[in-house]
Formats: sequence, structure tokens, C-alpha cells
Amino acid sequence: MAAVRQQILDAARAVFDRKGVADTVMSDIATEAGLSVGSIYVHFRSKEEVLTRLIEQADTNVGPLEACETASDLLGLVETILKTQDPANAANLTALEVATIARRNPQIQAVVAENFTRLRTALFDAVARAGAGNDQLDKAALRAIGEGLLSLLVAAQVKALVGVPPQTEAKIKTARWLVTILHGAPVRTRR
Repeated sequence: MAAVRQQILDAARAVFDRKGVADTVMSDIATEAGLSVGSIYVHFRSKEEVLTRLIEQADTNVGPLEACETASDLLGLVETILKTQDPANAANLTALEVATIARRNPQIQAVVAENFTRLRTALFDAVARAGAGNDQLDKAALRAIGEGLLSLLVAAQVKALVGVPPQTEAKIKTARWLVTILHGAPVRTRR
């Protein structure tokens, strides 16, 4: 039973990325999964339920953040994420549709918000671990650095979602500056 549900979810992800969420119907998912439409409805009541389960399964980069122990680890991960934001990526187009749907569907909005909270918490925890040796930073300063890094990641994703040039190099410079503060090195600014 669980294998069939996953087969349906994998098929739905492929169809959503190819056709878009709005243009996908349950028969598209059934065809992609090699199942009858009736079989799909045995496992999921609606396309929205399928979408909700996919969002719940979404990779929020929590695992890699949990593995970050040092400022260098954290910066490497942030740079990698920033460099991989691609406006042409089908998953980004699906994410844009999900954001739109979340605005009018409280159940989907709750799942998106929960994923965001998990990502934010993992990032803030990584910042705290990386800055643990810097006695000059209090919790408020660590939180500010975490918010700054999170803002960079969200801005890059939003730009990718709407097809605007992401200004990746500027974001990487800003991330490096924030991590320099976190690491305890003196910060120099140009005038």
C-alpha cells in the first residue's frame, strides 16, 4: 500500500513539474503512474491531497544544515544553495504555483509554513553551532546573522521562482561577510 502511494506521489511530482499544478488532473497522474484513476482515488481524495503530501515530503535542506558544525561548513552550504537557484528549473515553477495555492488553501499553507519553520530552525541552530566559539556574539547577534542568511536564501529562491536574475555573486559576498562576523574575524567595510 505504501509503495503504491509513493508511486502515485512520484508520478504526480513528474506531472506537476511538466504540466504545472493547475493544468494537471488526476487522470494525468494515473497515466504517469500506470494506474487507473480509481486506484488513485483509493489512496488520495483529491489533487490537493496529493500536493499536500508532496509538500510534506519536500526536501527543505534541513539535513545538510544539521551537518554544519563550523562557519566554513555553513558558508559552503549557503554558497552551494545560492549557486543552484535556476529560474528554468521545473521544480521552481512548481514551487511558484504552490506558493500561489498556499495563499488560498489553509491546509497547504500550514504545511508550507511548517517546512519553512523547520528550515529556519535548522539554519539558526547551524549558526549557533558555528558561532559557539565567538564570545563577542550574543543570542541577538546570532539571530541577526541567521535572519540575514535566511533572507539571502529566500531572496534567491524568490528571484529564481519569478525568473529575475538572482544576483548570486552579491548574495555570496553578503553571506561571506555574515559568516566572517560569525567566525569572529574583524569586519572591514569600504568607504
